[in-house]
Amino acid sequence: MLVGLAKCFFMDDISTGLDSSTTYEIIKVIQQMAHLLDLTVVISLLQPPPETLELFDDIILLCEGQIVYQGPRENATDFFEIMGFKCPDRKNIADFLQEVTSMMDQKQYWIGEQHRYHYHSIEKFAESFRSSYLPRLVQDKLLLPNTNTIKGEVVKTGSGLSRWNVFKTCFSREVLLLKRNSPIHIFTTIQITILALVISTIFLRTNMNHKSILDANKYVGALFIAVMLVNFNGMIEIAMTIKRLPTFYKQRELLALPGWALLTPNFLLSIPISLMQTGLWTSLTYYLIGYAPSFIRFMKHFLVLFSMHQTSMGMCRLLAAVARTLVMANVLATTTLIAIFIFGGIVISKDDLKQWLQWGYWTSPFAYAQNAISLNEFLDERWATEFHYENANTIGEAILKIRGFLTESHWYWICVSVLFGFALVFNILSIFALEFLNSPHKREVHTNATDTMMECATKKNGSHDASIPQGVLPFQPLSFAFDAINYSVDMPKEMMKYGVTEKKLHLLQDVSGAFRPGVLTALMGITGAGKTTLLDVLAGRKTGGYIEGTIKVAGYPKKQETFSRISGYCEQSDIHSPNLTVYESLQFSARLRLPSEVTSHQRDMFIHEVMHLVELTRLKNAMVGLPGATGLSAEQRKRLTMAVELVASPSIIFMDEPTTGLDARSAAIVMRAVRKTVDTGRTIVCTIHQPSIEIFESFDELLLMKRGGRIIYSGSLGPHSCNMIDYFEAIPCVPRIKEGQNPAAWMLNVSSNTTEYEIGLDYAEIYRRSSLYKENMILVDELGKPTPGIEDLHFPPIYWQNFRAQCMACLWKQRCAYWKNPEHNVARFLNTFVQSTMFGVVFWQTGSTIKQQQDIFNILGLIYGTSLFLGFNNCTMLQPVVAVERVVLYREKAAGTYSTLAYAIAQVAIELPYMLVQVFMFAAIIYPMIGFQMTVGKFFEFILYMVLSYMYYTLFGMMTVALTPNVEIASGLVYLIFLFWNVFSGFVVGRLLIPVWWRWAYWANPSAWTVYALMFSQLGDRTELILVPGLPYQTVREFLESYLGLEDVYMNLVTYLHVAIIALFTIVFFISLKYLNFQRR
Repeated sequence: MLVGLAKCFFMDDISTGLDSSTTYEIIKVIQQMAHLLDLTVVISLLQPPPETLELFDDIILLCEGQIVYQGPRENATDFFEIMGFKCPDRKNIADFLQEVTSMMDQKQYWIGEQHRYHYHSIEKFAESFRSSYLPRLVQDKLLLPNTNTIKGEVVKTGSGLSRWNVFKTCFSREVLLLKRNSPIHIFTTIQITILALVISTIFLRTNMNHKSILDANKYVGALFIAVMLVNFNGMIEIAMTIKRLPTFYKQRELLALPGWALLTPNFLLSIPISLMQTGLWTSLTYYLIGYAPSFIRFMKHFLVLFSMHQTSMGMCRLLAAVARTLVMANVLATTTLIAIFIFGGIVISKDDLKQWLQWGYWTSPFAYAQNAISLNEFLDERWATEFHYENANTIGEAILKIRGFLTESHWYWICVSVLFGFALVFNILSIFALEFLNSPHKREVHTNATDTMMECATKKNGSHDASIPQGVLPFQPLSFAFDAINYSVDMPKEMMKYGVTEKKLHLLQDVSGAFRPGVLTALMGITGAGKTTLLDVLAGRKTGGYIEGTIKVAGYPKKQETFSRISGYCEQSDIHSPNLTVYESLQFSARLRLPSEVTSHQRDMFIHEVMHLVELTRLKNAMVGLPGATGLSAEQRKRLTMAVELVASPSIIFMDEPTTGLDARSAAIVMRAVRKTVDTGRTIVCTIHQPSIEIFESFDELLLMKRGGRIIYSGSLGPHSCNMIDYFEAIPCVPRIKEGQNPAAWMLNVSSNTTEYEIGLDYAEIYRRSSLYKENMILVDELGKPTPGIEDLHFPPIYWQNFRAQCMACLWKQRCAYWKNPEHNVARFLNTFVQSTMFGVVFWQTGSTIKQQQDIFNILGLIYGTSLFLGFNNCTMLQPVVAVERVVLYREKAAGTYSTLAYAIAQVAIELPYMLVQVFMFAAIIYPMIGFQMTVGKFFEFILYMVLSYMYYTLFGMMTVALTPNVEIASGLVYLIFLFWNVFSGFVVGRLLIPVWWRWAYWANPSAWTVYALMFSQLGDRTELILVPGLPYQTVREFLESYLGLEDVYMNLVTYLHVAIIALFTIVFFISLKYLNFQRR
């Protein structure tokens, strides 16, 4: 923001995650810019230290949507002192301003007689402010004319650049992104190369003749695959476009980037990609398959595929811009692709479409591409062998007529022109969608309007002073000691390029210390000192790197499987299941992490105590949501993270920056809860960045680290941090603390790398030579020995709950999460209804009467389309849901909540009822509409194989997510395998027509089994005679056997294969979740 020409800045919580010294430096720079460049800057900060607050000129204090104070910073405390509230000497003014309006904290600042105190509401403060002179000062300033404004300084246009400069800038960015996204394009290029070679060897020219309709049908299949794969190849634009939308919406709101500026460079740079990929496909397949041997026809073949690829990419950009979320985009994309596929002239011939559905054919890009590429091939002279069919005189004309294609040569150029027109229209509509549609994610707001009532209620009930009741859930206080901890990782290749010769990068170096029951320890250091790394190592959460040293719990060596039972870890990232409520999240954690002896009544009482403790009671039924998008705010999620660990009643708790992202009052609430938890005898250590004086001095001990992972102080803070201050002030040349200065901010400042360099000392070496280090090592040795009367931790089962209880709890959680996820479930049911109705209408009564070969091809297209595309849609829709929950799994598994097998069983089991409803909905709609024989046996055979099909597609989607590090790679893997399943499904080329060297791929293809089973179960006993051009009349059963290779002898085999592949996918899913962890810590 600062590098632009803006004169007015609004900055929200810019200090989150930064230590106080870094925050001070940043605000100081912004202050100087505001004064020197005459900028208007409004900044919201959560916990500004005093020295940072002093950099501001004015303060706006906002409470529950009302301005309580707005005016000069130095007058803020005077305003409240007039009303009877005074900031104590060692109190951070920012904390005072936020707490003075709170019923829970207000009384401590009252300076009048105690019996005359009464709560001053926010409305009273706001009214006092409005009646003071301060608002009038602001209004008077606004009414004065600005005499400093230079002519031409006021911006009157939406952009500071010309359209051409905006385009050049965006084009340069797109070129850079294209280079950095080169792995994606390399992957798709390799994918096209592999598929091209596979297709070429299936339709190898040595097996391709030009003498019969049967030969021509094989070429139709090859051309269909080319168009279909090029069409699917454009789907990568969906994920790539949606990934960029959040940034685009932010830039658009700042009037920095209009929709055309994002899309036009994207469209232009996609042209060379299309040229390369379609050119590669054409070059590899054209002569290997043996298409018409003419350079002109080669170029026309390439032109069709290029125009179709551009159309597909434009369509996918439009779908992404309209849907704006990956789940909805996948639904829209699948439905749209199925629609253009159905009306494309292959699945069902144009001549067999009802008259009132012909519009679908003429609006399908697939139909134009298939017509153009077929005309280019079959009007070649080598297809001029005499053959009479209706008004056709050659084999080429006859196949066009039989399959319902256009037959006049001039239609080629019309079709190509229409495809380019589609591409242009889709891109223009995408620009409009980007320009006028808003971001789909709106934060769910939980106001603080009821805080006053809640505080009043808690005061009356006395729960403000409540702590976690030891009597309800007893625990064993435990000490924690660690000695000579070293942690290193392989040296990054980027650093080795700059001459670094060491093979390992050391992040922690000889770190020793101890944490005791009832003692609250702060783990601090400048950004990059290794605080979180140390916590991860001590808690056993690291997934890579090299760890050295000893860790002991109650004097015994730490064993991770037992340590996770008595410890909790509040992670900085606040990972939770988004579709649960706050209460359900706590219920799930307590249900699995408390001993089985705890009754449900005790558990519920404990949960409510914890909710009161961290002030989550009013949010009991609020949805958790996704961070930064929906649901709870950052500070509410932080409190939930803490509560999820507290309901497990752990003896040792690690907290990674529990106050980051919170305002002063919320941080105080969290730290009050932490302090009360420590007072019960638990061992707690917290990393913390920029604490206020009050929060910092609520800690008992401090472990301070410098960059490089070395300790520079470890010991008690003392009253008013005197021990820590005395230690550092005793070091020569260290600046003394100023009166009233925050000891935490002073400490971080004097221990920074800059100060250390200026005074020429190494704090880590000073600490190692100090008496404090010797005292700490004595303590580490003492706590490293077993305490008399305390045995080593031992729990007969690995988990608190038995396997059955784990499965039931995980299933309960999944049921709650699925039920509260309408975007996923409504979309899947709506999608099933729309697509089944679409197929039913298009193929109305197709199965009732079969008179010719094309009728069987139509039914084959119906079964092929419904079994493959509906299953594929389920698969892609499920992947984002599984991926989100997998991140939660990593946290819960590390905490020892449940076994991976219990989670996996619940994940699979919860899909079954939803999937069965989908199948029955689909069958109830489509079966009578397409006119299959209405017998109980055939109907339930249809349902059986559709259920099996949905099951293996669903499990396939889960399995690919478990096997890959992210949902993008999982989607790419599914897409690649789906293309192979598509090719070898038995629709494009029948089993008997597949070359011997590829026959194994047919039998390894689950989709082929489904098509086989559905076709034969519905048509295998029909004996009507049908017309087969160029051959004698055959019965339906004979045609199935002779052309498609469908025989009764294999029906049992394909049924068993369905069951086997479902079992295989399930087992791989279980094993992948158990042994693969893509979380890098």
